[in-house]
Amino acid sequence: MQLIEGRLVEQALSLSEKSFSNSVIELIKKQFSGYTNLTIEGFDGLEEATLIFREGKIIASVYEYLKYGVIVNGNSAIAQVFNAGSAELGVFDVVSFRSTDAELTIAVNPKIRISVDVSSSDVNKLTHKGFNPAYARKVLSMVMKTSSHRPELMKKLGLGDMG
Repeated sequence: MQLIEGRLVEQALSLSEKSFSNSVIELIKKQFSGYTNLTIEGFDGLEEATLIFREGKIIASVYEYLKYGVIVNGNSAIAQVFNAGSAELGVFDVVSFRSTDAELTIAVNPKIRISVDVSSSDVNKLTHKGFNPAYARKVLSMVMKTSSHRPELMKKLGLGDMG
């Protein structure tokens, strides 16, 4: 995904030291424009989550399973982003830019736009006590049929030699 270069506000914030969800709520309250980029050690390797904000509203969401090159966009990625924010091992950055840059980012990547409002109370509802690998299992099992990683995925999903 192409992102507009912005101003780095916070870098490599550890999930073990700072709550991702609380940080998102702060950004909403501050009418923030920019994005958060979260990288975690997830289900089977690194996973990356991005939320894009315009004037305190979350307007876009992306989730990527880096090992498999699987990307989930828009509304479908929101729950996965907050699940990732509950992981034990991970870091996130906060980058600010102009509100017009948020729209430009979506113009270049239209699939990432979300069509639902995500309020501070919604963030609290989406926040988990710990990382749940079920999201990854569901997404990866759906793409398994066309993936070159099928045998590896089958084994990881506990389906052994069925692949």
